[in-house]
Amino acid sequence: MAQRELTPLRIVSAPAPDRDPRASVEIYKPFFLAGMATVLTAGCTLGAIALLGIALKGAYASEVWLPYVLAHANSQLYGWVGFFVIGFALQQHAPSQSKLRLFHWLAYGSLGTMGLGIVLRFAAEPLVGSNPAIWLPVGVFSCALQYLAVLLFVLNTQLTRHRSGEGLSWQGRLVLTSLAWMLVVAAAEPFYFYFAHQQDPVGRVAFVAEMFPPYRDAQFLGFVAMMIFGVALTKMHSCFGARDPYRSLALWGAALWNVGLVARMAGWIVYFRSGMAHGSANLYFGGGVAIAVAAAMLVGSTRMFEPLRTRIPSHKFIRAAFCWLIIAGVMMVMEPIHLRATGLPFSHAYIGAIRHALTVGFISQMIIGVGTHVISQMNDIPASAQKSLMSVFILLNLGNAGRVALEAYTDYAHGAFLPMGATGFIELIGLGIWVWYAGSLMISLRHNLAVAAN
Repeated sequence: MAQRELTPLRIVSAPAPDRDPRASVEIYKPFFLAGMATVLTAGCTLGAIALLGIALKGAYASEVWLPYVLAHANSQLYGWVGFFVIGFALQQHAPSQSKLRLFHWLAYGSLGTMGLGIVLRFAAEPLVGSNPAIWLPVGVFSCALQYLAVLLFVLNTQLTRHRSGEGLSWQGRLVLTSLAWMLVVAAAEPFYFYFAHQQDPVGRVAFVAEMFPPYRDAQFLGFVAMMIFGVALTKMHSCFGARDPYRSLALWGAALWNVGLVARMAGWIVYFRSGMAHGSANLYFGGGVAIAVAAAMLVGSTRMFEPLRTRIPSHKFIRAAFCWLIIAGVMMVMEPIHLRATGLPFSHAYIGAIRHALTVGFISQMIIGVGTHVISQMNDIPASAQKSLMSVFILLNLGNAGRVALEAYTDYAHGAFLPMGATGFIELIGLGIWVWYAGSLMISLRHNLAVAAN
């Protein structure tokens, strides 16, 4: 009889219990709702009205509408984008149980200071011209409040976040890059407001013309875009059915993106201070080419255009957002061709069209796609029960395509101004439908009260 060989007994110790476990929170709701309220008031609504005013006037350089354009841009960045970024980040990186109270103090401190800053900035922009003694300090204070909100948010992620012990992921490098850009642009905001509203009209116009283009690039291409890709390179795989991202392609793409961004920002200042002399825009145009190549690398690294494991309504928004990013990159590459064709050293219309392709086409659609998924998951709504939101998709992309094409075309035909003025309201209707649908889910209304936007 053969003797059976016994397997040696191995004693496996049970894992030690987490003495400070991750707390369960639902912090995203007030931030998402605040972002929705902002976009339907001082954000997209104000922007649509200002665009119509510019279209009726037939000129971009309007002293009447400039304050409202600036207020709209600030509200979109810190309200529509900022509230969603903060809410999503705090929901994903919940605190340890022992730090739950501090987490909520800091979170609601961010929410309150950011909200108050947006409201005060909304009032200060149009009123500072008529009464600078009062509204210039108010405007600077509003910017300081927004910086404080950003600082409280960053401190919250560092002081209270539950530590898994796994260390920083490679995607986290992009998020940290985004937070660095976020702190820089928020810290610069009070100075930008002050110098953009100085008493000397010549100095005021010169400052806005020279310093605002690179500043907007830092805001939307630095802070926002790096945050989107830091999240996308994690969540497209874990939540949206994409395969593992291409790590090397993503990291090289992110590095090239930031190099191109710095080159584009510095290149604009060189170009402007040279009096826009021929040949002085090479660094500026070269930065745009680098960003366009980096955009293709980053989008490809997410693998969202390969076959996906799941099918959810958010997919079409995310894929369309990436397409608009590529379109914006192509437009950057073609910018010198456009300028040669029009004989202009600089085109407010063309840069505005690029920026709109980025802010509405790329950024807003990414917020809608990711936001819809987060809200559905947090409310236990399976993919089969989610609305397709096709009306939102069509209206947003139709309005954005009209805005981008018509705004660029105003350099060739003055008649393009008037139809361009209607595009903001097309986008606004689409956003309004989505806000009603997503907001209804978050405030626990019955699902049949949500907009059947399919």
